[in-house]
Amino acid sequence: MPKAMSTLSLRLLGYTTVATGLAGYSIHRGLCHLEEKYPALPPAAGSGALHKAHSPDTQHCAYTDIYAAQIPLQVIEARVPSPKTPTKTELEYAWARSVIGSKILRIEGSLLGLLTSFRFTPCDTGNSAEGFSPDKTTGAPRILLNGLLQVQRLPAADAESNGLLVSLELPDAPRLFFEKIARWGYPWRLMSGVRHEMSVSEPFQRNGQGIFVEVRFASAHDYEVVDAEGELEKQKIIPAWVLRLHRGYARFVLDSAIRELQREVEK
Repeated sequence: MPKAMSTLSLRLLGYTTVATGLAGYSIHRGLCHLEEKYPALPPAAGSGALHKAHSPDTQHCAYTDIYAAQIPLQVIEARVPSPKTPTKTELEYAWARSVIGSKILRIEGSLLGLLTSFRFTPCDTGNSAEGFSPDKTTGAPRILLNGLLQVQRLPAADAESNGLLVSLELPDAPRLFFEKIARWGYPWRLMSGVRHEMSVSEPFQRNGQGIFVEVRFASAHDYEVVDAEGELEKQKIIPAWVLRLHRGYARFVLDSAIRELQREVEK
């Protein structure tokens, strides 16, 4: 009996190892595909607000990740309500609604709604008459996807504006836990919050293929400043493999939004 149990245990261990290896390899290949398809743009491609920490007195923006794709103008025009030639601001609103309303973010917002209000719905995705504007009664920033995101800046809000800017503040409890164990020598810490920027370039002609625009999706991560860790460049952040997953997810959001736009035009 012990021998049989030992053999069964070894088989289960073998199956688990193979399944884990296959899953890990599949994720790696998927990340490689997205990384090749959407190479990172330089930080200068984002706006100044993207690089500025939410609370600059106590936080610093450790890194920004900006990804882009060129798509035919007609693909994004399909999301513009006006039948006239759309302005750049209208294109930015259309792209922002496409990203916030993409299936992957709608699922994320719906899961949050299920946890907070027991309703599987994404709620506000910016498609209402008010769009991304502040609350008319209180003036409070627009809350999207059941509180997952908060609007920080509207498209064309100022001369430096580079599309819609939203933020996500993470709960204090997990961050404080990792800060505590980091003081004991743990090599990583958790971020305080994330900002996402969604922008569209001016239309341009591409090699006789027609008129295109470049759509972008950017992320910036804020961390608390810990004086004991020295220079900002040497402060602890999340592990490299987790950072790669974060970047892969940002690329996946961009890819999903583009695919959904293309499918809509092809119908």
